[in-house]
Amino acid sequence: TISIPSGVTIANSGTATGFGGDNTPSFFAYQGSGQVIPNATNTTVTLDTELYDTDNAFSSNTFTVPSGEGGKYFFSIALGKKNWNTSQAYIVLKVNDGSSDTDHLFYEDGDAQGDNNTLTQSGIVNMSAGHTAAVYYYQDGGANGTLRSSIGKTYFNGYKLIGV
Repeated sequence: TISIPSGVTIANSGTATGFGGDNTPSFFAYQGSGQVIPNATNTTVTLDTELYDTDNAFSSNTFTVPSGEGGKYFFSIALGKKNWNTSQAYIVLKVNDGSSDTDHLFYEDGDAQGDNNTLTQSGIVNMSAGHTAAVYYYQDGGANGTLRSSIGKTYFNGYKLIGV
């Protein structure tokens, strides 16, 4: 162990290990098959395919902060609509602290007209070990609607921020 005093500059011509962080845990889950979203119902979005999950922290449509990994997390959500015309649609990231749900990253489209629109939202949420995060969707187009399924159309991803 070498202690580096304050004010010292380190020049490294070799391999540096053990410095900084790696933005884990991190995950990317997406919808592999279209999900029907009932009219006027707040529905959990089904994310049935994982591209990656560094800490096995994403399961059953929910991310759970692993033990010892509390902190600030960056999340990104995209929900692709397939041939919908709705007067209101919203996506929300719900965080549960073990006793209650809190809405975070709320996005509302008050005139979600048109075919194949994609609603997106991203932001930073402070989370503690054991907290969970899941995506919900609401639409009031008068009929059921189907989400577009593919890696770039309906997804939820996130990672822990380092040094914040």
